[in-house]
Amino acid sequence: MVPRAAPVLYTSQQREGSLAEISFHYARMTPVPTKPVTVHRLQVSSRRTLKLIQADIASLGVPREQYKEVGLLRTQQIGAAVEYLGCDGLIAPSARWSCDNLILFPERLAIDCELEILESEEVEWLAWAKANGLYDHEEM
Repeated sequence: MVPRAAPVLYTSQQREGSLAEISFHYARMTPVPTKPVTVHRLQVSSRRTLKLIQADIASLGVPREQYKEVGLLRTQQIGAAVEYLGCDGLIAPSARWSCDNLILFPERLAIDCELEILESEEVEWLAWAKANGLYDHEEM
């Protein structure tokens, strides 16, 4: 029996962390998207969130040098286990920026938990990525 995939809302605790994730994933696409992205600043409340530090991730079987890879089965298993245990969120180190990411499990959030968009900002992600050394491909 294959476990079901739980819906998640993947966020970052810093604006730059979100932009680093977008830059990483968009830069891998063909063709590379060039349109601006919208970054939202959220207010979130949760009740049962687990926090992992880098040492926790390594002790759970994810070698530090592999943490930046996409689609790691082990990180997906860790997230699934946290959700299965009834947590409404997981805080884990970002693989692409010096900050933490917050992964929310919407089906586990209490009915009175808040998720509110406080502000939205359109960002030229490609210019941001180049300025921060996250995009060094040939000009389009």
